[in-house]
Amino acid sequence: MNDRAIFTEHAPLYRAAGFWPRPVSLGSKACHVRDWRKPDGELPPETLQSWLKSHGRFGIGLLVRSPFPDGTTLGAFDIDHDAYTRVGHALLGDPPCCRFGRKGMVVFVRVRGEPHNLEFRVKGDVGKRFGKVAECLFSKKLCVVPPTIHLETGRPYRWFGQSLLEIDFNSLPILEI
Repeated sequence: MNDRAIFTEHAPLYRAAGFWPRPVSLGSKACHVRDWRKPDGELPPETLQSWLKSHGRFGIGLLVRSPFPDGTTLGAFDIDHDAYTRVGHALLGDPPCCRFGRKGMVVFVRVRGEPHNLEFRVKGDVGKRFGKVAECLFSKKLCVVPPTIHLETGRPYRWFGQSLLEIDFNSLPILEI
């Protein structure tokens, strides 16, 4: 069980950087707080403080669609299989900010336009006849970020390249929708 106050320690940092942090229930990738899909601007101002008190030991996820100063928004390209990570790197130009858990990777991107979430399925060696190999997280989706503890490995998620707290948002790949 997690004995660190991950959400308490990290949510204010992500919020100060312009992201929309959400508490992630222990042992899952889910957020079970009320109105978690609403953008921060639609929540009462005291919401984060309330979550810090009641969910401080939870992991941390970011709600995608948080805005960047250039009018783009945060998105994530979630590649679910190690065999396809090279394709993700090639398509997105060796991305500077990725998150790793147990398998695959999540590449953080900027999104321009009004996106919808997409799934990519491929027939082949992905464990199913037409298995999902990637998903675009663009709208009202949650992406778990370090140092949240991965439910299967018991180890923290980790960054490859710079973390979202360190990176210049302009260096993230742009997906035009």
